[in-house]
Amino acid sequence: MKTSINLKNMRVLLSMLFVFLSVNAVAQNITGTVKDSQGEPIIGASVVEKGTSNGVVTNLDGQFTLKASGKYPIEISYMGYVKQVINLKGRTSLNIVMQEDANLLEEVVVSTGYGTQRKADLSGSVVSVSKEDIKGTPTSNVMEALQGKIAGADIMMGSGAVGEDVDILLRGSRSINGSNEPLFVIDGVQGASYNQLNPNDIEQIDVLKDASSTAIYGSAGANGVIIITTKRGAAGKVTVNLDAKYSISGGANFIHGMMGDEWYRYQTELYRTKNGEYPENFFQMFSSEAIQQAYENNQWIDWIDEATKGNASQKDINLSLRGGSDKIKIYTSFSYNNTEGLLSNENQTRYGMRFNVDYQIRKWVKIGASSALTYTIKNSRGKNIFTKSLTAFPLGKPYDDNGNINVEFIEGETSPFGDEMENQYANQTRTTYANINGYLEITPLKGLSFRSQISTTLNSSRNGQYIGEHSLQGVENGYSAPYAYINNNYGYSYLWDNVLTYKFEPLRGHKVTLTGVTSYSHGQSDSNNMRASGQPLDSYLFYNMASGITKYGVKSNYSQSQKMSYALRLNYVYNDKYIASFTTRWDGASHLASGHKWESFPAGALAWRVSQEPFMESTKKWLNNLKLRLSYGITGNSGGMGAYSSQTGAATYSPVSIDGVLSSVSQLVSPYGNPSIGWEKTYQWNYGVDLGFFDGRINLSFDYYDSKTKDLLFSRTLPVTSAITAWGSPMATWQNIGETSNKGYEIQLSTVNIKSRNFQWSSSISYTHNDEKIVNLPDGDLIAKKLFEGHPIKTFYDFKYAGIWSTAEEEEAAKYGCQPGYVKIETVEQFTTDENGNLVGDGGVHTYSNTRDLQILGSNVPDGILGVNNTFKYRDFDLSVFAMVRYGQMIDSKTIGWYSANGNNQPRGTNYWTPENQSAYFPRPGIASTTGIGSLKYIDGSYAKIKNITLGYTFPKKLCKTLGLEQCRLYATAYNVFVLPFKSELKHSDPENNGSDTFPLYKTYLLGLNVSF
Repeated sequence: MKTSINLKNMRVLLSMLFVFLSVNAVAQNITGTVKDSQGEPIIGASVVEKGTSNGVVTNLDGQFTLKASGKYPIEISYMGYVKQVINLKGRTSLNIVMQEDANLLEEVVVSTGYGTQRKADLSGSVVSVSKEDIKGTPTSNVMEALQGKIAGADIMMGSGAVGEDVDILLRGSRSINGSNEPLFVIDGVQGASYNQLNPNDIEQIDVLKDASSTAIYGSAGANGVIIITTKRGAAGKVTVNLDAKYSISGGANFIHGMMGDEWYRYQTELYRTKNGEYPENFFQMFSSEAIQQAYENNQWIDWIDEATKGNASQKDINLSLRGGSDKIKIYTSFSYNNTEGLLSNENQTRYGMRFNVDYQIRKWVKIGASSALTYTIKNSRGKNIFTKSLTAFPLGKPYDDNGNINVEFIEGETSPFGDEMENQYANQTRTTYANINGYLEITPLKGLSFRSQISTTLNSSRNGQYIGEHSLQGVENGYSAPYAYINNNYGYSYLWDNVLTYKFEPLRGHKVTLTGVTSYSHGQSDSNNMRASGQPLDSYLFYNMASGITKYGVKSNYSQSQKMSYALRLNYVYNDKYIASFTTRWDGASHLASGHKWESFPAGALAWRVSQEPFMESTKKWLNNLKLRLSYGITGNSGGMGAYSSQTGAATYSPVSIDGVLSSVSQLVSPYGNPSIGWEKTYQWNYGVDLGFFDGRINLSFDYYDSKTKDLLFSRTLPVTSAITAWGSPMATWQNIGETSNKGYEIQLSTVNIKSRNFQWSSSISYTHNDEKIVNLPDGDLIAKKLFEGHPIKTFYDFKYAGIWSTAEEEEAAKYGCQPGYVKIETVEQFTTDENGNLVGDGGVHTYSNTRDLQILGSNVPDGILGVNNTFKYRDFDLSVFAMVRYGQMIDSKTIGWYSANGNNQPRGTNYWTPENQSAYFPRPGIASTTGIGSLKYIDGSYAKIKNITLGYTFPKKLCKTLGLEQCRLYATAYNVFVLPFKSELKHSDPENNGSDTFPLYKTYLLGLNVSF
């Protein structure tokens, strides 16, 4: 009996001891530090009990304290480092050294459309850009920040006007009249507006370039796909990030007009040409006493300086909050951007907010939403103020004694600043943009997931314009200044995507992912506008349309389109070495003709990770990655057409009286309906290789592509003989005719040149070469539209410059109807038939002809685009320098084209011909004939540019800790800081704007502060 009691007591004691030990285990504190191989603390490393949600992240000193149960090993992970799993074995203090992951690039996850993949498993051509590549660029346009950093992408900023978009091409232009813009997908929403996106909200950008990658988007992916993923919430404490920056402009890259001695010399040469001798004095050239007095008083006016008297500037404030738990994760941001342009009252103010949330209801079901709202106020200026200022008379008084603009600043001359006068010009646009999407994601079985996402985009804008009598801007035909105009646009669209994904491994080493997609989109827009002229008061601007007493008009418009799509994709990976992907998408578009609305777009890709083969084991020390890729696919394009372009248009005009009864008049208008209009298709091969050397220190990707676009969407003018006319003029119709070709190669290289404890130097290089041409057109070359077989779509066709006639060539010049100092062009030989019926050529010797001597000059398609970025880090300092070269393209330089050889003011620094300067590029001032002078503006537009220099300083961790901050970084950026045109004639301009003479590009200097707490 006693023994039995003792045994019972023993069991009770053992039970109590077990409970005591268990309680102690739960309460056990594990402390430690996490550092890299250089001994530097790693901030934000994840330390968790493996298989549980119990975890913490390291602090500013790399330290952590984890209350652990002791039942599970500790798992430590951080992006870019090899994950470690440690069994405690009674230890309560850990010192962990993380090793860099040599296969980091292979483990990166990229968006591939309706899903993600490891970079190692990709078989197509995809480039990923992180948020770090966007930082420091003083622009609110995210795509401008990526210029020169993506191989295959040609991104150009064509204007320095506030709020202007960039021009983007991926692998060249394919379509003549259809759209060549890539598809933008933001958080799964196709067609979302990237220019409404706050760059600080971006987590990652993935660019899909080849047909196998873009085929999942079918017809929308013909021109490439740019997938933008915004930041989401994360488990852990709430992190607040504040990014504030302010920038001002340097000098504008725009040529100024002549002044002082240079202007005087030009005028004397002009006089000499016309009169055979130099003038004796200023009075012989200008008899006006006012002009003489202004000259004597040195009242010179640099109109370009006056126009850009104030510096352009930009203020950016971005505040974001990020945090959450295992169940709910939230990211929200608020942004303010104010940009002041080069001209007065040229500005844009934008307010934005974003709210992203993800909620894990159960282990198998999750919901979430993304929403973005922006409100923008933009004041624009007329496009001709710079050219008017360039050619304006450079003497006089631009302002009166009270600082007001002198309309007639000197006798007989009107100010180019008419738009700058009070209430003489207004152009204001207010835009409200909202994009909201929500999703439901269910994972009922392991590997099986279903995601349904619906999104809507709302866009409304109001544009109001006013043009006073002194304004430089033109008005609508049939109206006169003063003139007011107001237009209201309302857009609404929604997209419903359903994605079923099944990931499974039927046999060991065989990974299969099946994806099925349905997608339905609906878009509609309507607008109404009013115009009126004859306002009695300029101060009304466009706010009192009823005050227009001379003439008024009202218009409205509505359009709607739908699209339905189905897609299937199979991804297969065997043994992490052999990769295959096959995709088919079926698209139906409402705006195409009946019977031609639906089309399928198949694609396939294969890849072989050669470096994973056993026979490559001996190369592991220096070659850690070798992958070969091959893909082929068909994509479509239906862009460029309106919602009803497959049907004949009609218009109703003002009613007329017939026998005293008012009857409306209707008339057919373009486009003329085509019952067989269908899809434009691109067929593309892609061959690629990915290489990694020395544990990821060097990574190289090379792609060669060959694409042909057939059945082009072409707006064709019908012949008059077809009798299909509108008011006697031929109508146009959409047809599927013609073919274009794009071939090229791309190189993407990244290197870690030096990496030590205190100093790092890394580089990234991208290179793009594209050969674009029209393969065939229905009737051969279309000279009227400057479309030529064998040449790119954008081809220049005009006189070909051959120099300036010299005095030694006077006799030869006379054969062409020219004299020394005239423009010499390369003529085209003309043929006539002699009396025997034989063709006789003139050897090109004839008077210049405005039609017969025109020829193909070149194209704006560059031979190559090179981008080079170097990043240096020394202790807490960082420096990045980004340079780019764009070469081999011709531009139509409108600024050069403003040299007229007449009495107007001319561009400063013009090297014009005189008998003493016969090697000049420009013709003699005052010549009687300027035929061929337009050939001067077609010039090699190659240039090199230092696009961005950023110097940053990150405050020491201890100081940040003292201040209660997690991180603090101060940085300064110089943008567009140096431009080197290859041609001296472009030295005062920036060829990046393709020769535009409207709003010049300019240097920008920025100071920014980024704080996290």
